[in-house]
Amino acid sequence: MSTVTPFAVLALIGAVSGGVTAWLILRRSPPVQVLTPPVPEVIVRPTADHSARVAELAHLAELADVDPARRQDFVDRFLARLGCGWRDTGDEVWPVLLRHLRPGSPRFWPGIDLRGDSAVLPGVDLRGCEVRNAIFHEVRFHGDARFDGTVFTGLVSFEDSSFARHAHFGDARFETGADFGNTTFSGTAEFAGATSAAETWFDEARFSARTEFTGARFADTSFANTGFAGRTSFRDARFADAFFGGARFGGHADFTGTSAERFRFPGARARTDVHVRRTWPAGWVLGPPRPLKPGQWAEVVSGKPG
Repeated sequence: MSTVTPFAVLALIGAVSGGVTAWLILRRSPPVQVLTPPVPEVIVRPTADHSARVAELAHLAELADVDPARRQDFVDRFLARLGCGWRDTGDEVWPVLLRHLRPGSPRFWPGIDLRGDSAVLPGVDLRGCEVRNAIFHEVRFHGDARFDGTVFTGLVSFEDSSFARHAHFGDARFETGADFGNTTFSGTAEFAGATSAAETWFDEARFSARTEFTGARFADTSFANTGFAGRTSFRDARFADAFFGGARFGGHADFTGTSAERFRFPGARARTDVHVRRTWPAGWVLGPPRPLKPGQWAEVVSGKPG
């Protein structure tokens, strides 16, 4: 005879029923992760900020367009704001300035100075522009810097600055010379076809990648203690006085067709324990190699080949 009482049977049925009900409730309940804020809300905000920034700059440019007294102030503010962390908006805001710095534009502003100091400038694009003084001290150019065909009518200085990517100065014109002293070029340094009507300095500069001065036309130019680590070309370039005292050539060097009123290479040297091709100006050769950490180096000396 069974010892299970009716009350025990009812209790068992209630427990099973309650468990099934609880399982159904949990199964139908929405998962916890749906309460997390959707990702698109986080992505949209910067885009709105970008649009607001561009609109604000465009409005200020319009005010300066009708009031010449405001133009230099606008350019100063423009560069200052870019240098304060607007790295992700460079490509969008440069066109606001370009229309005012390109000769031939109906809104061209003549006599504008560019001034930067200890700033980070993103994606600089000044192709085909004309400016007066351009003073960039200890400026880090983030992204490619485009100065192709730019005309500098006044003082130019990039002293102690650095180019994180490629620096394009092809066909640029420096009417009163330029100072690139202690400048670092991490990517391609492009000066092909550039011209300088006065003294230009690259003293203590460091060229880490391809360096192009092909077809350049410079007055007195100094490359004192300059380091050329990558493929370097001065092919068909023309200088007045070309000074390479203490310069170091670690990679290819091509001086084919290069001419100067005077070449000077005191203390300049080239690494000889690497497989490279080099062509020196007429009358200059490499002396005997000697150990000099790292590797083997030879001085560039006056004489006849071999």
